[in-house]
Amino acid sequence: MKKPKRLLVIIVSLLVATMLSACVSGTEEPKIKIHSGSEELNPIYYGDINNKEQEEMEERLKDFMVGKRFSDLPTVAYGDKIQVEALNFKTEEIEIYDYVVDENANIISEYAVNPLSVSTVEEGIATFSFEEIIDFDTYQDYAIEGKLIHALLIRCEIDGNTFAFSTLVLGD
Repeated sequence: MKKPKRLLVIIVSLLVATMLSACVSGTEEPKIKIHSGSEELNPIYYGDINNKEQEEMEERLKDFMVGKRFSDLPTVAYGDKIQVEALNFKTEEIEIYDYVVDENANIISEYAVNPLSVSTVEEGIATFSFEEIIDFDTYQDYAIEGKLIHALLIRCEIDGNTFAFSTLVLGD
């Protein structure tokens, strides 16, 4: 009687160990670091699915802002350089899109636009200039303390899949 119980315990232990090792061997999600000068900008992750539609983008922005105030977002001056660093993946270039959002995290500027920048990634880092390409007068009713809320969307291809990341900043 003791041998079948011991054998059962060994078999169950092997199955659990196999299942745990399968979980660990998965591909790690891509991670980035975004900063302007010495200020680190908080990345928002979208993954490789459900990252192309405006509603999907807005939903992640809203989720990110739960419990936060838009007036506390980092301020980036127009003309400043922003760096995007690929921490655990390789890609050749990134596309940067600039959208103006309101205090409900809805994109109020045109969604189907050309990228603000297409930057080549060198040594894991892409740099682009944050430019004032959106007419302030058009969106001044949505400004916070005289600054527009910008959602900077970052797209890149990783292993044949399109990934998206973003960050929210106040343009100054």
